[in-house]
Order: sequence, then structure tokens, then C-alpha cells
Amino acid sequence: MDAWRATVKSTNCQAGKASGKWPEFVDNISRDMLLRLIVSAGLAIVLLAGAPASTAGSGETRTVVLLFPGSSEMSPANVLVSQGARAIFEAGFAGRVDVHNEFLDLSRFQDAGYGRLLAEYLRRKYAGRHVDLVIISLVSALDFALEHRAEVFPGVPIVFLAVDPEELATRALPPDVRGVPRTVDMAGTLDVALRLQPETRRVFVVAGSSRFDTHREDMARRAFRPYEARLEFVYLSGLPMADLLTRVARLPERSIIYYIQMFQDGSGKAFIPADVLQRVAAAANAPIYGTFDTYVGRGIVGGRVVSFEAEGAIAAELGLRVLAGERAETLAVRDTGTNPYMFDWRELRRWGLSEARLPPGSIVRNREPTLWDLYRWQIVSVIALCLVETLLIVGLLAQHASRRRAEALVRESQQELRALSGRLLFAQEVESRRIARELHDDLNQGLALLSVEMERLGQQPPQSASELGGRIKELLGRTRQLSSTVHELSHQLHPAKLEQLGLVATLGGLCKELSQGHGLEIEFTHRQMPAKIPRDTALCLYRIAQEALRNAVKHGGARHATAALSADAEAISLRIADDGAGFDPRLVQGKGGLGLVSMRERVFHLRGEIAIDSRPSHGTRLDVRIPLGATAGADGVQP
Repeated sequence: MDAWRATVKSTNCQAGKASGKWPEFVDNISRDMLLRLIVSAGLAIVLLAGAPASTAGSGETRTVVLLFPGSSEMSPANVLVSQGARAIFEAGFAGRVDVHNEFLDLSRFQDAGYGRLLAEYLRRKYAGRHVDLVIISLVSALDFALEHRAEVFPGVPIVFLAVDPEELATRALPPDVRGVPRTVDMAGTLDVALRLQPETRRVFVVAGSSRFDTHREDMARRAFRPYEARLEFVYLSGLPMADLLTRVARLPERSIIYYIQMFQDGSGKAFIPADVLQRVAAAANAPIYGTFDTYVGRGIVGGRVVSFEAEGAIAAELGLRVLAGERAETLAVRDTGTNPYMFDWRELRRWGLSEARLPPGSIVRNREPTLWDLYRWQIVSVIALCLVETLLIVGLLAQHASRRRAEALVRESQQELRALSGRLLFAQEVESRRIARELHDDLNQGLALLSVEMERLGQQPPQSASELGGRIKELLGRTRQLSSTVHELSHQLHPAKLEQLGLVATLGGLCKELSQGHGLEIEFTHRQMPAKIPRDTALCLYRIAQEALRNAVKHGGARHATAALSADAEAISLRIADDGAGFDPRLVQGKGGLGLVSMRERVFHLRGEIAIDSRPSHGTRLDVRIPLGATAGADGVQP
């Protein structure tokens, strides 16, 4: 440890004498920093003194050193680079890769003496240990490595990342120094800012005072030069932190802030750029845009950003090839690809910027979950429960309404049944009186008169044979008339012809009788009637035709009517139509005689269908369809 202190003291003195700036050098390097370097180096020497021989040749373990120019492993950019690289090494290398992060703090200490002291520290730390690869982030760390490589990591391949192409163009790189140059699209970020805020008139550019900060500012000035004709650019660079926060809090309207970076403010104080951004965002009265993904979520609206994690991963992919034995000189320099558009949803909401104006394919981070996102399944469950309850309620209401309708129909049915029963009784009485009247007035009186005349003929027979023959002939005619009256009355009670002659002949005879007796022209047709018709079906169709044709004569005053029978494989159909006066079926529902009621009851009893189409002064049409069913056969009647 004493030898290390003497070496450090000697190095410091030589650095001070060589530079001629010893007091400034001592002031710039704090006691804490020196103490940290001395203690760390001492520990490294103690540990390395007892370390075993290098295992680089075993092919099982590789050592990789990551050099960062900053001072903190908590820097968001450093975290993402390390994270991307380690993930690739763990997934892509069969053996073990030991990754060591080194933070050079080059933004605070830019003196040449600090660089030599740091190089000596690293040389002693990794003395006796085989380093297989060095990965370097940012140009300041690359410059340090190129200057001190021979003494710190002699012959070790170097892979760099996050270095701009124009920075590489001014440096002569050894053949075994390869890497991942990146392009920061500052103009692309400004374009998308103007797309979101086309009313912008002023752009306030924020940058620090370190060498790296001023380099970035120079890049921004060149990128923004084509926009100077329509925008006013104000560069808030090299200001102390307090002054910067005061300025960004009082910006005029139609202004935006373009944050580059700040490793060091105007007072010489060192910062982490992402931390500076958070402080600026808290004080600013205008939206902020930037070009690094580490800025998204820390205050910028967004922009066309560079991904540090992707850069670390691509650099590690090149490193894997070196660890596998490929010579670094043969590696092709890779680009990180097109920078994606990335935005912070919270900043868009904060400044009232429309998400619809974002470029296609933009990535929007930090979107706050909606109630649906947070409680999706709970909401679905509640909706489902409510739906089930609603369906149950609707079902109960429908059941209740159906029950009430059924009950109403049963009241109505009972009333109709009582009314129908009353009409049936009345109709029976009327029919009985008619039959009794016909039997008494016509048949009985005719028989009595015939009996008296025959008795008179027996008591006082005529003198001549011809006169006797005439009287007998007269009595025979009256006897046939009485027989015809008995036959007609019997036919009205039950059509015996239906069983003897069949439905077609009986219905044809009915049409002929009504035409001759009442002057109604009836056209009767039939087609494709089956050989056998069920008895009930034949009687139903005959009675309906009888009732319909009589109504056409009695109530309709029709002059012409048609009766048509037809059949198919399933049913027999009957159509009766007339040109009579017609009627409104709704007005006779439940009123009058039993004609319509008896028709419907006969049809429904046989599971058939009946339709009545009638209008006043437009005649009446009746259609009946009776299914043949399974009863057609031996117990049927002829057609």
C-alpha cells in the first residue's frame, strides 16, 4: 500500500510539472476522489497478488471490460448499455463471461494528468488478469482507451458503441478497433416536434459546458441550420443550473425546448444528463423534445430516439464473435439501424398534444391504464352477472305475462265456451222446431190428407176405370213427394250419399241441387283426389262446403260461385269462392249463428287450417286444408 501511495505521489508530481498546471490539477481532483482511487487500487493489488493464473486459454471463462465515460453506474444510459450487453453474452456464449464495468468520470476531470492517473489505476487493477475484450461507450471513453491502450489493455480487441460517424472520421482507428457507430437524428426529432406543434416559432436548445456537451451542441447547430429561416433558435448552453431553470420557466408562447444533454453546467458541476432533464421538465413552461430513449419518461414529449440498450446488444454481438475466436480486424462495422419514434403518453396529455398526429409506427410509452385495463375481468364479471340477472328478470316477467295471458285466455275461453254452449242449445232448439214444423206442417199434414183421400177413394170409387186410374196416379205422385221430403230431411241430418257415393259425387250433387233450386251458378272442379278419404275428413269438407254455399245464397245474394277440391301427398284442400255481398270477419267474430264457429271447430279438430278472406261488396273466399294423416285407408270413403 505504501509503495502504491509513493507511485501515485510521483505520478501526480510528474503530471503537475509536465502540464504546468499543478495547482489547477490539485483543485480539480477532490480528496475524496484520490482516496477512492488509492483505496480501490490498493484492494485490487492485494486481491490480484493471490489470484491464480489466467484461465483465458481454457475456453471456459472470458473477461470483458465495459468502459463508461461517466461516474455513476446509476446513469440510465449506462444501465441500459450494460443490460443489453450482458443479456447477449449470457444467451450467446456457451461458457462464462465476466463483465466488469468501469466508470471513468471523464466529464468532470478533463486534465491530462487525471487521464494518466486513471490509466495507471486500471493497469494495476487488471495486472495479471487476461482481458479478452474491451467495450467502450461514447467518444470520450474511446479517446481515453486509444491514448492509454498500450499500457492498460495491450493487444486487447476493442468494440465501441454510441460514437457518431463524424467523430470516427477525425480519428485513426487501429485495425482491431471496431464498433457500432450511431446517427443521432436531431433534425428528425425537430420535424416531429413541428408536426405536433405546427404553431412553433422559437426553439430553446439546452446543452451543458463539458467538451462532450459542446460537441453535441455543434452537431445540433449544423442540423438546425436549414430551419433558421422560419424558426428562431436560442441556445441555453453553458449556464449554471439555477440560471437555466429560471430561463426555462419563463419562455414565451409558441416555444419548445430541445434538450441535448448536460454532463456539466456552467459552474463546472457534474450531472447525469437524465437527472438534469427531470429538473428542467419540472420547471419548464413549454414541451421538451430529445433524441435518446433514456429521456422518455423523464420529461420529454418524445422524438426520433437512439436506444442505448440496442447499442449495447449490437456491440455485444460483435464481441461474441471475438470471444469465439474471430479476429477483430475482420468484423464489419455495424449500424444501430433506423431510430424509432418514441413518445411519453403522459407528456402528450400534459401539453394537450394529439396522439393522432404521431408518425405511423410510433412507440408510446407510459400509457396510464384505463379503468378497463385495471379492472377488465371485474367489469366483465359484473356485466355478466348483471346480464344474467337481467335475463332472469326478463324471463320471470315474460313467464308472468305469459301466465296472465294464459289466464286471460282461459277466462275468455270459458266465456266463449259458455256463449257457444248457449248458442248450441239455442240452435238445437231452432233446428228441433224447424224439423218439428216440417214434420207437422208438411209431412204429417200431407200424410193425413193422403190418408183421407185414399179413404174417400175406397168409399166412393169412380164409376169409370179411367177416372180411377187418374186418381190413383195423383195419389202416387203425392206419395212420391212426401217420400222426397222425408229423403231431403234425412239428408240434411246425415248425408248418406257421402258414404255411398264418395265426397266428389256428393259435393257435385250438392252444387247441382243448389244451382237448380236457387238459381246460383256453381262451377265445381276436382283434381288428383286420392282413392280413399278418411270419413271425418270427407264429412268436414262436405259440411263446410254446404255451409259456405248456403251462406252465399242466403246472406250473400251471390250469382256465381266456385267449389274446387284438390289433393297432394299430404293433405286435401277445398276452396269455395262467390261474388256475393261479402262481410267483415272482425265484425261477426263471436256474434250471430254457428256457421263460422262450426267451420273452425271442425277444421281444428282434424288439425287442419282454415282461412276466410272477405270484404263488403267484394265477395267471400274460403280456403281449407285438412292433412290426410294416418287414418286414411280402409275406414275411409270413396272420393
